Amino acid sequence: MDSPMQSDANPPIISVSNLRKQYDFTHGHRWGLFGPRRKNVSKDGHVALRDISFEIRRGEAVGLIGKNGAGKSTLLQILTGTLQPSSGSVHVRGRVSALLELGAGFNPEFTGRENVRLSAAALGMTRDEIEAKYELIEQFADIGDFIDRPTKSYSSGMLVRLAFSLQVHVDPDILIVDEALSVGDVFFQQKCITKIREILSRGVTLLFVSHGLNSVKSLCDRAIFLQGGQVVADGPADEVCDLYQNSLTTISAQARDEAVAFAAMAGATEGESVVRAAGRTERINDPGFEQRLSQRSGGGELVFTGIEIRDHQDKAVHAIEQCGEVKLRVEMLATQDIPAGACPGILIRDANGVDLIGLNSNFHNRYLPAMQAGQRFVWEIVAHLPLSRGYYSLHGGIKPTPDSPYFYDRCFSMAVLEIMGNPLSWGDYGGRVIHPATELNLYTLD
Repeated sequence: MDSPMQSDANPPIISVSNLRKQYDFTHGHRWGLFGPRRKNVSKDGHVALRDISFEIRRGEAVGLIGKNGAGKSTLLQILTGTLQPSSGSVHVRGRVSALLELGAGFNPEFTGRENVRLSAAALGMTRDEIEAKYELIEQFADIGDFIDRPTKSYSSGMLVRLAFSLQVHVDPDILIVDEALSVGDVFFQQKCITKIREILSRGVTLLFVSHGLNSVKSLCDRAIFLQGGQVVADGPADEVCDLYQNSLTTISAQARDEAVAFAAMAGATEGESVVRAAGRTERINDPGFEQRLSQRSGGGELVFTGIEIRDHQDKAVHAIEQCGEVKLRVEMLATQDIPAGACPGILIRDANGVDLIGLNSNFHNRYLPAMQAGQRFVWEIVAHLPLSRGYYSLHGGIKPTPDSPYFYDRCFSMAVLEIMGNPLSWGDYGGRVIHPATELNLYTLD
């Protein structure tokens, strides 16, 4: 499907306008004197997509997220032309390479070699292009002698290896990758991610579907959140992924009450593991706390009111040296009476929004004491962060119990911490997490 010409210097490579897909359910036939006359179509049906509109420009990397049944697969099938919309319009410009259903398009009776040649031709490659790329496809798939065996004998991992290798070597304008990639082993997944980054650097457009939000945030600058067949959010990947995470932890009032009641019962049995206030301390002076938050959710019974970062000399700072000691102090306020047993946590993310380190009180079997409405509490963490230089964001959450799906408070982007390089000690590394080895040995081989 080609879109009409546009004057825009970088026209959309994918345009979706008021897209709707409805499945009508049928319940047999009405019978007349001479047999069935017409189908009895249910008026209810199922609306998989509801008036969706968006545009994707050439070179964009866009994540498509949402729970099962949100409409992601239906949307992808329409974009690839294997499914027709009920109404609305879709325009796609350029060669589309899609890895949707595991082994889709492969004839199970044909060998891997035969399937590669046939599928490549179906994707629009000429015979010369296929011959030029075949060896690269076979090497990347790395399935050995199975390349000359029928694909019906392949494991799911082998199928995804061959299918992915084919799709990324056809020089697509648009690459669509669905959750099928998760079938491969972890080493092949990393190989695929590296290959996707390589083709993105050439200006290829990516539409990436995954439940792994770290992968979405790492690969994509933008994300589209589908829920109930509608676009809930479309924007920066880290913000949209946080919104999706919040939607997953939204629970009913009854479930909330059950979670808090269970916390009261569990807190009463914690005994010595419950943290007791060590004495009065100064309030944290953080007047811009709420303005910094990118998102906030939770019941609000116990909330964060400020955060402070201190170095090894106990000075308030915004930056520390690599692997230097840092003290994170967070202040909380109980707006209602809170039973003992709550556990706060701090999450550290890199500049791409990828989760790196979790610092939770329950990791140390420590919990908050019972708190009365209006009471404040300061939680303090002292740690050596094994991070390379760069900027990192801090996010916080408080749950009634470690296993509860309910949050008293959940805050994204509470603060930013800079890690300053120390080249004399650590050098300049490309990774995000560094750490000295516990022991180093060198052996001479005869």
